[in-house]
Order: sequence, then C-alpha cells, then structure tokens
Amino acid sequence: MAAGLYNKTVKERQVSQKCWRRAGISASVLAATVSLPAISFALEAQAQSADNSSTVSEIVVTAEKHASTVQTTAASISAVSGADLQARGITSFATLAQGTPGVSLKSEGPSQTEIEMRGMTSSGGNSATVGFYLDDIPLTGPASAQNGHVVIDPDLYDLNRIEILRGPQGTLFGSGSMGGTVRLITNQPDPTGFHASAESTLSGTDGGSFNHDDNFMVNVPLVEDKLGLRIVGTENYTSGWIDRIVPDPFPLVQDNGTVRGDVAAAPIESQYPGSNAYQLYATRVTLLWQPTPNLSITPAFFYETSKQNGPSAYDSVSATDAAPGAGLAHYEVFDIAEPLTDAITAYSLNLNYNTAWFDVTSSTAYWSRVSKQTEEASEAFNNPVTGVTNFANGINSSGEGYYGPNGSGPEYGGDTDPSSQFSEELRFSSKGNERFNWVAGLYYSQFNSTWTFQGTTPNFSSFMDLGTFQPATTSNWFHAFEPTRLSQYAAFGNATYALTDDLKIAVGGRFDYSDYSFSSCITGWGSALGAATPSCSGLIKLSADSFNPKFTLSYTFSSDLMAYATAASGFRPGGGNAAYPTTGVVWGAAFAAMNYTSGKWPSTYQSDSVWSYEIGEKARFFDRRLTVNASIYYEDWRNIQLEAYPDDWALIINGNSATVYGGEVDLLAHLGAGFELELSGGYVHEWLDGGPHWVITPIHTLPDVAPESGTAVLSYSRPLSDTFTFTAKLENTYTGQRYSLAFPVPDNSFGAYEPMAAYDLTDIRVSIQSSHSWSVALFVDNVFNKHAQLENLYTENLASAAFNEVVTNQPLTGGIDITYRY
Repeated sequence: MAAGLYNKTVKERQVSQKCWRRAGISASVLAATVSLPAISFALEAQAQSADNSSTVSEIVVTAEKHASTVQTTAASISAVSGADLQARGITSFATLAQGTPGVSLKSEGPSQTEIEMRGMTSSGGNSATVGFYLDDIPLTGPASAQNGHVVIDPDLYDLNRIEILRGPQGTLFGSGSMGGTVRLITNQPDPTGFHASAESTLSGTDGGSFNHDDNFMVNVPLVEDKLGLRIVGTENYTSGWIDRIVPDPFPLVQDNGTVRGDVAAAPIESQYPGSNAYQLYATRVTLLWQPTPNLSITPAFFYETSKQNGPSAYDSVSATDAAPGAGLAHYEVFDIAEPLTDAITAYSLNLNYNTAWFDVTSSTAYWSRVSKQTEEASEAFNNPVTGVTNFANGINSSGEGYYGPNGSGPEYGGDTDPSSQFSEELRFSSKGNERFNWVAGLYYSQFNSTWTFQGTTPNFSSFMDLGTFQPATTSNWFHAFEPTRLSQYAAFGNATYALTDDLKIAVGGRFDYSDYSFSSCITGWGSALGAATPSCSGLIKLSADSFNPKFTLSYTFSSDLMAYATAASGFRPGGGNAAYPTTGVVWGAAFAAMNYTSGKWPSTYQSDSVWSYEIGEKARFFDRRLTVNASIYYEDWRNIQLEAYPDDWALIINGNSATVYGGEVDLLAHLGAGFELELSGGYVHEWLDGGPHWVITPIHTLPDVAPESGTAVLSYSRPLSDTFTFTAKLENTYTGQRYSLAFPVPDNSFGAYEPMAAYDLTDIRVSIQSSHSWSVALFVDNVFNKHAQLENLYTENLASAAFNEVVTNQPLTGGIDITYRY
C-alpha cells in the first residue's frame, strides 16, 4: 500500500458508538420509533434548504488490506479519526471501547485491559479472541498471566484513526481474531513539510488530586519529498482515588470466615490516599524513505513504560464505600503495597513497492514486553474458609488471633510475565480498481512467554502443608514457572469479483499451522502436592492446522445504499495445563465434583472454532445528512475453551459449545443549525453449553459480556467570527449488567459468576478553536460522579470468601485541554 495513503487528513464525524439501555431492545425500538420521524423531518427540511457542504466526509480505512471507506466496505466496522478522538477528549482505547457496540472489556487498570467482541470472551485458553494491532504490529496478549490476555493501552495522540472490525477476521488477521480485530493506525511522516504540535491537559479528580497529560509531535522533512521523520512523545500522570488503609488491630472475620469484620470502624494505623496513581511515558519514532516514486521504506520504534501504585479497586464490604474524608477504600491487614509495572519496546519495518499490476508489502515486527505486579492476600489466607492454618476459629494455641504478633502473618506474591514476538507478513494485492480485486500473502510469527509467580508466607509454621497436612517448613507457599512458545505459519488470500456493476462476491481463506510447547512446574507448601513434591507437567507439545474460509455477497442499490451477507470462520489453537493431583482431602472432592473419572485432570485442551453469519446494511439519506449502518449476526462457537477453578486453581477445559446472536446499529445525523447527533447501540445474547465438567454458576453464562451497550453524542458547532469557532459535546455511554468471577460461600471451591450492575457515564466538553492553530477546551468527565462496578479483581494469591475487590472507573474529573499546532 502506498505510504501516501496514511498522510491523508480525512475529515469525518464518524459512524460512532452505542445505543440505549437494558430495558434494551424494546426501549431502543420505542426510542427509535419516536425519534426517527422527528429526525427525518428536521433532516428533510435541512436538505431542502442547504447544499451538501454539511454532509459527512468519510474516513479511509484499510480493514481489507486495501483502501476503502466504511460505507463501501461490506463488513461491520466502527472507525474513528484522530481528529474526532481529540474533539471528544478520548486518550485511551479503553475509554473508546467502553461504549462501542459489540465490544466488552475486562479491565484491571491502564494497560491491563482484555478486549472481547460479540460475546466471545477470552477468559479461557492461551490466545486472545480479539486481535490488537499498532499499525501492522500484532500485539498478542500474554499467554499465562493471571490478569488475562491484556493488551497495552497506548496514548492516542497523533493517531490517524482507529478501526474496530467486528466478527471473525481470521482470513486476513489470523487465529487471534476469531471475535474481531482492533487496529490503531498512526500518522506517518510527511517528507514534504515541517509540522509540529503540542497538547497539555490539566485536570483534577474527585477523591484524587492533580492530573496532567502532556504530548508533542514533530515532523521533519530531512530530504524534501524523499525522507521524513516523525517523533511523538507522551507523559501522563493520573492521580489515584483509592485509599489503601491499614487498620490496627484488624478485626477478625465472622461466621466461620464468610462475614468480614467491621474494618471501617477499626483504628487506622496507616492510610495512603491515591494508592492507585498511574504514571506513563511513551515515545514513537517513524522514518519514511521514498527513494523512488514506487518504493517506500518505513522503519518505526515504539516504547512505553508505565507504573500504577496499586489496582483501581475498592472493597465491596466495609461499613461505608469511602474512607474517612477521602476516596474509595481498600483495607489491608499488613502494610504491603501492590504496584503494577509494564514496559514494551516494539520495532517494525514496512516496505511497500508498487508495480504496474500489483502492490507488494512486507511487514516485519519484533516486540518485547515485561509486566510485573505485587499481590497481597493476607486477609484471604487468614480465613477459615480460604486458608489452611493451625488456627481454630481464628485463634491459635497462645490465644491470639490471625493478625496478632504471633499470628499467621502476611502473605504476598510477585507475578512476572516477560513476553516477546517476532512476526513477518509478505502481502501482494491488486491495484484495487478492477472488476476483480485480490490480496494474498504469507505470515509467520513466534511468540514466547515465561510466566512466573513467587508467593511468600514469612510465618510459614502457622500454615498446613497441602501434601503432608503438617506445619509448613518453608516460607515458599507457591512458586510457579511456566514457559510458553507458540509458532504460527499461515497462507491467506481474499478475492472480490464484481458479477455486475452492483453485485459483488468475495471469497477468502486462511490456512494456519501452529506449533506449541508449554511446561509448568509449581513448588511450595501450597502447591498441589506440597513442598516436598513439585507439581510438574513435563514438556507438552501440540500442533494443529486449520482452514478458515470467508464468503461475502454484497449488493449496491445506489451510491447511498448497500447490503451484504457474510459467513466466516475463526480458530484458536489449544494448549497445556499445570499438573494437579486427583486424590487427597483437598483435591479428591474437587476431582469428583467436576465429574472426571479418567484418574487424571486434562493435561491439554484442544483448539476451538467459530462460524459466524452476518447480514448488514450501509445507508445514507437526505443528501447524506443521515447515515444508518446496522448488522445482525449469529455465532456457533464449538469446543469452546473455558477456564475452570478447581479449589481456586486455574484449569482450561473444553466445553461443548456456545451460541451467540445479536446486532449493532450506528446512526449519525446532521440536524442543522450546527447540531449533530450520534446514536450507537449493541445487543448480544449468549448461551453456554459447558459440558459435563463445567460447574461455575450460572451454568449457561459467559463472563464479562454486557447484553446491552450504547452511546449517545450530541454535538454543536458555531463560528463566532472569521477566527474563532465554538464547539460543544455531550456524551453518554451505557453498559449493561455483566457477570464477573468471585469466590463466595458456598461456591468458594470453584467460584461463581456474580452480576455487576449496569452503569452509564456522562461527559461534557466545550472548546474554542482558533484559525491561528490553537484550541482550548474545558471538560468534565463522569459528570454525575458514578463509581461503576467494572469487574471483580482476581489475584493469583487467593480470593476472599468474605468480600470482593471491585475494579472501578475514574470519578468525576474536570479540567482544561490546550493544543497548539504549527
């Protein structure tokens, strides 16, 4: 693809996101029935009284590996330009995705987000279900980390656009895209001129303090029309709003460990406001060399490092949700901070060569990433339900409780996940302007990860060794070492043929071969067999191949109306499990409860696959002042990979199947008089058949999937003079009820999915843009200061039966955003 494509600045007011609320389908239909006639009347009047100057200019997208627009692409796509991201004050993909139709998030904080689409949760397996790309770099989530297949969340400054592709994208984007693909496309260097910009956002957060986000971009033409350099830098500090509190004395649990003590009434020994504060630094450097008109060479470098002082999670059970005079609270028995750090370095080299008949693209990339976090679980360990101690009813032989000077003491652990990947794609594509258009290529990647966890109990003699049921003899309660390697080879192609000027058929396919190796070795008094006998799986090697076809039929009724139907398949490779025993006091009951009779837990799990069927339309009305894009789909997910938790230990199994169906709609209307309305919504219904070994309740539910999601954005723009323009935006996003994993009594041995309340968030932004290259915006995010329940925080250490740590969003935040461009 020609590099010049990325240099285009394309105005748009995009096909946005998200609709209404849980009363969901009926309420949405009613709202649409009531509002559309009014919108239509306004638009018809506007169309009769004005020319086409206010119609929507479209974003150029490359979702099908060649240039097109959202309206001419026969697929369900949301595309957002960099200009619109800035106009809405969106600086992270997680913020954008929260209300995007068909997209669900499982997030434990910045750079700790797992993306899911159309109900295809990534909870099980070693591979994500949604592909995530920075330009042409595939950024696969970690294979074994306990916080899931999380991806980085890079700052979105100087981005050209974001493309969100819903439905299986395996034909062009591989096995990690069976639910969809997200592409972050950066602005490329411009060798024809000098450009620069800077932005500073200053704000304050309720329950937190001062925040700042500073960005710059410099574009330098080193050799005119031949060589250009673009440098982008980011520094971001977000103050915390969670108070970490250490009471003394810490109250004992009640009712045999199922009821938490009154922590909010206990005397405070230490209090740390803003314990989840976050700091990020990032830089992106891109060089574009065009030695001839037909050849472009683009090396790029990206680096990002971040640290969060602790999770953005508060305790679900305390006398109040708030600490005394401060923000939301997390209480700890011992003063142990829980920082999270993440660092990624990525290198890429793109070569594009244009011949008279076709284009050739080579994309080479390598990245390495190290994620670390400390986890504290002393309260969960010191509990009759979840801990194995020498204490009876919380009291030892000296008459002291768990938390006294001679109690069982602190427990904490460190999770480290270094990972890396090399990838190469060689792609050939037609020029894109013929009756027959095609793209074909070869792909290779090698992913490596070595996940480790080290758990420590200094007062180890207070605990029982799970192997001997005698007092433990080592402070090491759980040390895990799990290296993973996954190599993938693929050949792919897609061809589109215009049967007539209006009727097109597209046929594609991808052949994948994967080679996988994994081993697990766990030691310590809390490991499956106790400290004396390491639990080691040995080397597990698997290989698999798959062919994933895709068929699309589209018909263009006019330049403003197109309909399409698609059938596509997706695939995810299998993997290996850690070794667990099947007998004994702890493991025998768990083995029997999950209905296994073979004498051993499954050491591997097999690949899963999906067939997706979709029909959709792209329509524009009233001289293109109203755009309505909609799709409905049905997914048949077979041999689904599920994550079970026998005795709170992770085990991947294959369920029978899951069926998912739903739809998305995007509506964009220019109402006239400077007003613009965006309505987007999604609905998804899923039903799981987990098979005979699946025991997590509700038994037919997949986690982290909101049945309803939506966004409404009302914008206003008005010139104040020849120099100044005033704009305003009011935005509301809605996310329906989801289920998140917890370990309450009586489900403490295997876990249960608990409902997380639906929520909506409202943002307001007003700005002044000057024709002299500067702008100033005032904003308030989360206007009504809602504390949404995003998910229950699960740690590798141990979950509590008495309370959950609930991940939440940033409270009410207001500030100023200043931008200057040269």
